[in-house]
Amino acid sequence: MPVSVVDIETRMGRTFEESERPRVEAFIVDAAALIQDYCGPRFDADAPVVRAVLAAEVMRWLAVQPGIVSERTGDMEIQYGPAASAQSLSPAAKAGLRRYRPALGTIPLTRGEP
Repeated sequence: MPVSVVDIETRMGRTFEESERPRVEAFIVDAAALIQDYCGPRFDADAPVVRAVLAAEVMRWLAVQPGIVSERTGDMEIQYGPAASAQSLSPAAKAGLRRYRPALGTIPLTRGEP
C-alpha cells in the first residue's frame, strides 16, 4: 500500500481511534484505485507526487460529512443533498497527476497503397 493510516495520521496531526481505522483504510484503497484508473499504465504508487495526492484526497474525503454537497466558511453556508459523493478526484488532484496520465498522440490511418 503506497500510503498507510499512519501516514494520514502524521499529516493530520492526530491519531485515529480503532473504530475510525477501517474507514481510513477503505478511503486509501478507493483513492488509490481512482488514481490508478486516472493515470493508467503510467501509475507509480511509490512516486512522491502520487503519494502526496493520495494522502490529500483521503484527508479531503475524511473532512466531508455524508449528505453535504458543499460547504463555505465565509458567512457559513452548507448545502445538503440526497446524494453527495466525496469519492472522486478533486481538480487539484487531477492537476497534480497530469504528468502521470497517458500522453495524447496521433495514429496515421491509411487504406491500401496510395
